[in-house]
Amino acid sequence: MEQQRWSDWVRERDDPRIAHTKPEALDDITVLDLSYKSFAGCLCSSLLAEFGAEVVRIEPPKGDFLRTCTPYGILYKGEGLNYLTEGRNKFHITLDLSKPEGREIFKELVTHADVLIETYRPGTMDEWGIGYEQLKQVNPRLIFASITGYGQFATMSRSRMPDYDSIAQARSGAQSATGEMLPEGKSYDECPWAVPTKAGPWIAWSTAGTFMAAGILATLHWRGITGEGQALDVATAEAYARFDDYATLWYQGAGVVAERFGSLDIAGWLYCFAPTKDGAVFLGGLRLEMWQAFADMLGKWDEWGAAEWKSMAPFTQKEEQLKWSSLVFEETRKYTNEELVKMAVEYGKKGRLAPITPVVAPVCSPEEAMKDANWLDRGIFMPIQDPIYGELIVAQAQHKMTETPIRTKWVCRPVGYDNQHIYLKYLGWGPSKLKKLKRKGII
Repeated sequence: MEQQRWSDWVRERDDPRIAHTKPEALDDITVLDLSYKSFAGCLCSSLLAEFGAEVVRIEPPKGDFLRTCTPYGILYKGEGLNYLTEGRNKFHITLDLSKPEGREIFKELVTHADVLIETYRPGTMDEWGIGYEQLKQVNPRLIFASITGYGQFATMSRSRMPDYDSIAQARSGAQSATGEMLPEGKSYDECPWAVPTKAGPWIAWSTAGTFMAAGILATLHWRGITGEGQALDVATAEAYARFDDYATLWYQGAGVVAERFGSLDIAGWLYCFAPTKDGAVFLGGLRLEMWQAFADMLGKWDEWGAAEWKSMAPFTQKEEQLKWSSLVFEETRKYTNEELVKMAVEYGKKGRLAPITPVVAPVCSPEEAMKDANWLDRGIFMPIQDPIYGELIVAQAQHKMTETPIRTKWVCRPVGYDNQHIYLKYLGWGPSKLKKLKRKGII
C-alpha cells in the first residue's frame, strides 16, 4: 500500500475545520479573567480559552473599558472592533468588586477556579481582601496571575502611571532604537519623521499576555506534581524588554547604546526593507554567500566586485550600510514585488551560487495577508458563525495540534451575557437571586 504523504497525513489531523470533533487539552481547567483595561489579560485568557479552558470573564456591571477601543469609534453591534478579537470562547459575567458583597461573591467563585488572571494596580486586590494571601486560604490550589505595568514590587510598582501598551514600549528600551534615524546636522523640526516609532498594535501587551499564558501552563504542570498553587507576576514593560535583542549585551560589553537606524540593522546586512515599483520588500542575506547571491541576482556581480568579498563584518558598519542600501534601493526600484520574488526563487535553482538563495519577501497589506492562499489553506482567516454577532473573520488560533486542536467556538459575548448560566452553574443561583443583585448594582 502506498504510504500517505506527511503533508496529507498532518492536514487531516490539523485542519481547523475538524477541530470540533476532538477533545481539548485544558477542558478541565476553570479560569477567572478579572483583567480590566488590559489587552494583556484579555489575550492571556484567550490563549487558555483556545486550548479549551472554561474562561469566565468578569467585568464591572457597565463592562470593561476595552470594549470601547476601536478605530474611528466604530462599533459593531455595540462592541469595539478591538474587543471582538479577544472575547473568543469566553463566558462573560458582571460583578462589582468595589462593593463588599461583590467581593464575597467573588470568593465563592474562586473556590471553583484553577486560575485567576488580574491586572489591577499592585496592592488593590489585597486592600479588597481578595489578594493571593487571602484567596489561597479558600483555595490552596489557586494559580494567581498578575499582569501589571511595573510588577508587584520595585520602585514603580505602585506608580499611578497606567499600564498602557505604548508606555510599556517606551519604557522597555526597545522603541528608542526603532524608527528613522535623524540625519547628521539636522533637527527634529527639520525632520519630524525621525522620531522613535511604536511597534504594531498592542505588541507589548500581547507579549506580556503570551508570557503569562506560558507561565500559567508551567504552574499547572507544577501543581499537578505538588498539588500547590502559586502567584505569578509579569510586568508589561519588562516583558517587552525581553525582545531588545543584543542591545543590553552590547551596552554591557562595549558601552554602546543602540541607535535608530531606519529599516536597516547594524547587527547584520543584508537585512532591511527596500522600495519597489509597486510597494516594498524585505531583503535578507545575513551570510556572505547570500549577500553575494543577491548582488549576482541583480546582475551586479562584477560591477560590485562580489567575488572579492571575504567577510560580512565591513558591510555591517553604519557608513557602509548607508552606502550599500542606496545602491541596492536604486536597483530594487526597477522591479515589482512579484518580479523580485521570482528572481530570488529562480536564482536559488539556477544561479551561480545555487542553491544559495537571496531572501526576498513582499510587504503585504492587511488585505493581501487575508487573501494569501497559504493562510487561507491553513484556515487562519476562516469565518466564524457567531450566534450573536453573525459571520465574522478574526484571526484563528495559530497552534496546530493533531490530538487536541484548538478552535474558536464563538467570537464574543455582550456585557453580562452569561450571568444566568455561570452563577447557576457555580453558585446555584436562579433568576430571582440575580434580579436582586442587579437591583443592588452588584452585577
